[in-house]
Amino acid sequence: MYAEAYISNLPNFVCFQTTRREVVLAPNDAIAGARESSAGRGNMRLANLGERRSTDTFEEQLSFFGHQESYQLLTVNGKKQKPGEPRPPGMTSTGEFGTTLRAVFDPQSKTEFEWKKWDNLRGQQVSVFSFQVEARNSHAQMDVPSRRVVAGYRGLVYASREGNIVLRLTTEADPPKDFPLQDVTHLLDYGPVEIAGQRFILPVHAEMQTRMSEDFMKYGREGGASKQVFLRNSVDFREYRKYTAESVLKAEPDKP
Repeated sequence: MYAEAYISNLPNFVCFQTTRREVVLAPNDAIAGARESSAGRGNMRLANLGERRSTDTFEEQLSFFGHQESYQLLTVNGKKQKPGEPRPPGMTSTGEFGTTLRAVFDPQSKTEFEWKKWDNLRGQQVSVFSFQVEARNSHAQMDVPSRRVVAGYRGLVYASREGNIVLRLTTEADPPKDFPLQDVTHLLDYGPVEIAGQRFILPVHAEMQTRMSEDFMKYGREGGASKQVFLRNSVDFREYRKYTAESVLKAEPDKP
């Protein structure tokens, strides 16, 4: 199985992860979602939207050891953080380094695949498949302070024609209608990365967005008729290197 082979072959490594978050005010005719294809990196769209407002940017050191991810917060809006500080509150995601991919291809998910078309992605010819995982077979959790749900989801897999390597994975969750988060989409781009002289295909960019009411964003109140807003995260992974006991203690150097 591709997913199992991919995960088992991943090395132990460390990289930097930068997350940029913004809020977008949404008129009633807003359109959200993930396009089928994009020539460049990332393709989430927010059409017919209003004001965009950057909320924060934070940097973490991500350690992947024994097929498990761990995070050390380094800076928030450029300000260094003390060791052990938690992520800033707000929308975050994890699982980019195997969990998401494994869930899609896990036989227990009973994923339904369908061939879509040939396409081009970043200069490579790719085969595109759509997929769907029903909620009863899903392990995808969505959490807000008041409750947690397990949601079904659907999406697209972009695989290189030569080698059948996954280069992009998009997902769109199907939460209950009364759940405060709706239009939850995630995009993950993979690219070639060199670690200790070996070449691997690893995440290089991710995007996530969701729609909610302004009341829920500010006060945690569900329901009501307040204006809808989109929260959007853009994540970049860089400076991959081999995991060592010393590397997890190194903070990112000051920027000039």
